[in-house]
Amino acid sequence: MPFDPAPPWSVTLEIPRPEQFFGLAIATADRSSGASNCEPPPTLAASADPGDTYLKPTRSDDGVARYVHVTESDMPWRIAVGRPRSPPRYGSTADAVRVTKEGMRAWESALRPHLPWFRLEFVEEDPSAPVQVEWKRRVPGPWGGLGAIRWWNRGSCLRVGGRMQISVRPATGVYSHLTVDELRELVAHEFGHVLGLGHCFECSSIMNYEKNQRTEITDLDVRTFLRLVEIPNGASIAP
Repeated sequence: MPFDPAPPWSVTLEIPRPEQFFGLAIATADRSSGASNCEPPPTLAASADPGDTYLKPTRSDDGVARYVHVTESDMPWRIAVGRPRSPPRYGSTADAVRVTKEGMRAWESALRPHLPWFRLEFVEEDPSAPVQVEWKRRVPGPWGGLGAIRWWNRGSCLRVGGRMQISVRPATGVYSHLTVDELRELVAHEFGHVLGLGHCFECSSIMNYEKNQRTEITDLDVRTFLRLVEIPNGASIAP
């Protein structure tokens, strides 16, 4: 599920918007990874035809719907992944870290044939990393994870990051104690939200809302992200 990271200039995906995420401070608001050159955020509204994809805009705190995505200037995209306190079912905490990275690497493998610049770089703990993976005893609602893209202005440049919260022992809902395979699949789904993608209903996609209907990243997922990066980054929707 997506959630609100709620920093200044942040962008979230869609409801629900858990109130407890409001007020989160971002330590990376004036930092960035990757190249120093970038294009300034566009000032004009955009109009995008999703075509044969499930493309939808993200929504900022001011209610403006925008298209936000990573670019080559954000690469390598640094992701902080620590070790959870509790292991997944039939696995260790080291296994949890391994499959969490594998869930995100699956996106890298799927996208790099089309976007050679798309590269991920993992660190154990670094508050300055644009993407943060947080292990939680529980996450709000009946889900095992929450994920969202976020963005901020650094000078005249738009920088992009994200945040995930993952629990290996969700309190309620379709999850109980995640196996390593379920954890890998969950991370791949939530990382799709970090990339700026919403849910895909009734389709073959890792972003399918239904847990039992998503198993892997598909061509539809790749097409949707490629359609997203074609749009000027940060462009709002034309009225």
